[in-house]
Amino acid sequence: MAWPVFQLAYVTAELERAMVEFSTVLGIGRFQVNRDVSIETGAGAAYCHFALAFLGEQQIELIEPVGGMDGVYRDVLAPGRTVVLHHLGFLLPTETAWRAALRGIEASGHPMPVRGIFGDLMHYAYVDRRDLFAHYLEYMYATPAGATLFDNVPRFPAAAAPSDRSISA
Repeated sequence: MAWPVFQLAYVTAELERAMVEFSTVLGIGRFQVNRDVSIETGAGAAYCHFALAFLGEQQIELIEPVGGMDGVYRDVLAPGRTVVLHHLGFLLPTETAWRAALRGIEASGHPMPVRGIFGDLMHYAYVDRRDLFAHYLEYMYATPAGATLFDNVPRFPAAAAPSDRSISA
């Protein structure tokens, strides 16, 4: 089963700078910022700062690794680049779809370097598909308790065409 891409996630070493760049180029006025969030990886807890915003229906996530076992994020950073695409995120509509996705991931044999539960709100798992796409895939399922998890994330309309400024930025 294929699901629409819900999220484009980028890793950066400079969250503040990345937010300015995304604001300038894409017209995102502000982000919801969450600092020092613990994410369970197969190697242990990673600590990251996250910035979230919606551009149209697409969620943009900026991630700055700041400590712990953050290699799944830090290892993709490229010298001289403000941001690097890290993963595409798919928000699965039901627990049944989530369980089916996990079975498919496990059957595929592809590494799953990140898998966890954010409180009782959100299940998530990364699949390492850098062999094909040069980035990870993330599958997420919001539990009934997490149904409103993204309601307060700032939303901005998608532009019909890039502005002159975004083309030259």
